Amino acid sequence: MIRAATSRPRWVRLRPLLAGAAATIALGSLAVAPAGASQNDGPQPVPTPLLAAMQKDMHLTAAQAQSRLAHENSARRIATALDGSLGRKVTSMWFDAGTGRLHVAVTTAADALTAEQAGAEAFRVPYTRSGLDAVARTVGVQARGVPGVVGWGIGARTSRVEVIVDRNRSTAATDAFVRRISELGDRVLVTRTSDAPVQQQGNVVGGEKWTPGSESPCSVGFSVNAAGGAKGFLTAGHCTNDVDQPAYGKDGSRLGTSNAGGTHSINAREGDFGLVSVDQPGWNVAPTVSGYGSGDVTVTGSADGLVGQTVCRSGQTSGWHCGEITKVNQTVDYGSVVIDGLSWTNTCSAGGDSGGSYVTATGGKAVGVHSGGGSVVCGQSGETNTIFQPVNEALQKWSLTLATSAPQPGDVTVAAVGAQSSTVGQKVTLGNTAQGGTAPYTWSATGLPAGLSIDSGTGTVSGATSTAGAGQVTVTATDAAGKSGSTTFTWTVGDSGGGTLSMTNPGGQTVYTGRPFTLALKATGGTGARTFNATGLPAGLSVNRTTGVIAGTPTTWGLANSRVTVTDGAGKSASVSITWSVFS
Repeated sequence: MIRAATSRPRWVRLRPLLAGAAATIALGSLAVAPAGASQNDGPQPVPTPLLAAMQKDMHLTAAQAQSRLAHENSARRIATALDGSLGRKVTSMWFDAGTGRLHVAVTTAADALTAEQAGAEAFRVPYTRSGLDAVARTVGVQARGVPGVVGWGIGARTSRVEVIVDRNRSTAATDAFVRRISELGDRVLVTRTSDAPVQQQGNVVGGEKWTPGSESPCSVGFSVNAAGGAKGFLTAGHCTNDVDQPAYGKDGSRLGTSNAGGTHSINAREGDFGLVSVDQPGWNVAPTVSGYGSGDVTVTGSADGLVGQTVCRSGQTSGWHCGEITKVNQTVDYGSVVIDGLSWTNTCSAGGDSGGSYVTATGGKAVGVHSGGGSVVCGQSGETNTIFQPVNEALQKWSLTLATSAPQPGDVTVAAVGAQSSTVGQKVTLGNTAQGGTAPYTWSATGLPAGLSIDSGTGTVSGATSTAGAGQVTVTATDAAGKSGSTTFTWTVGDSGGGTLSMTNPGGQTVYTGRPFTLALKATGGTGARTFNATGLPAGLSVNRTTGVIAGTPTTWGLANSRVTVTDGAGKSASVSITWSVFS
């Protein structure tokens, strides 16, 4: 049944839909498989260390843990399918342990029906993903330099932009910030915490100790292989800041070099991940993560995390613990650095766990490396929060391959890709991931636009599109045993080479007097060079006639209605109307 709420104020519309009867279902009573489940979705064997940690940290019996993981696996498959069919039409999605089903938030009845038919439970919400992304960007601009603002991003279960404020660091400027963003209405939810996150310092096996030079130790994330047979491991970027720094293993002997050449450490808006080269004799990379006495876990591939999914973390300070993902794609302000795209969990951690491994509770999939956490560490009472950097981003950026065991179980599955668009001459990069089968994978593609090619080793599509048009692209991964999996999506190329001239409407905008603002408009198709013009922009803003970027500093409070027009070399034009809310 598609859920909708029509009689309550919008800020509480989802509340009764996300609790209610679902919360009363005991986890152990999940006897009926969710819609869309296959015969393989039932309880499956779980590695001993994962099962033991889930029972201890999540207060489950063995049967409850097995049942939960079977339903998580089904939800993950449905989520992958919906990524391909609905893409950004989905505002958010999450796994609900009470019902054992994937929950999906969408804005239209048609999309809700699609989600239901795929086996998910659909919820109608008032805000689109693109609209909330715009609000999150506005919050990010407003949050710069404001004390106590520690993170923000779209909340999966609330379908609003959640902003986290540290009550212990709040000042008059913090209160003024909260008042400003409250003018954005019920699209924003402010929560306060007393446990602000911090980046935790601290044969190569995930979760074990390594030491950068003479500094405090960190934890190994995942063993990887690079082009030419080079070996290494992923860890946290804030552990690898120094260039060509000696790296020492858990026994104190040198195992390699951190951030070799100064090109393999990220600790900025892009992420928190770094690479240590294992270049010393006698050291090898292993496809395992330490279970700290419960038995090691074998890594079989990588996966993206889903809110509600069970993950387990390994780190050299606190060892092995499990919990569930509570947020994805969040911006976190650690005080010293602001980082986008991080995920939160409710498992525990401690200083020195930074860089450690996060793996799925079934299948041995690498999910992320430990970035930071709150002040409540393992063994203490209170609410625990830990934050990880998704691993796939690091693998794709540096064209790395996980060290994995062979064979990997199950069929080869390629992650779904939404519809792609680019313009003639535009440089593009599209990463692809697969799971299952026997690593490594060999990648191929059919139907790619002219100018693009796929790396057979990494699955990354790159190049510059050279010819306008549209068509179906199929990306295929073939494992070492000859099994393959594919995903198909559309790719549209438009530019001065032809096609219908059009411009994407960015939607209503919220700006503030005295604060710089930038908005890049996107136009496609047409013939020849494009020229942009605008009427009715708020005072202080103007449009660049060549690039279509609206920029400036608003000077006058109020509402404004503008119209922006793009004209191509043949004299054809397209326009969009933009409503502006200018606050002081």
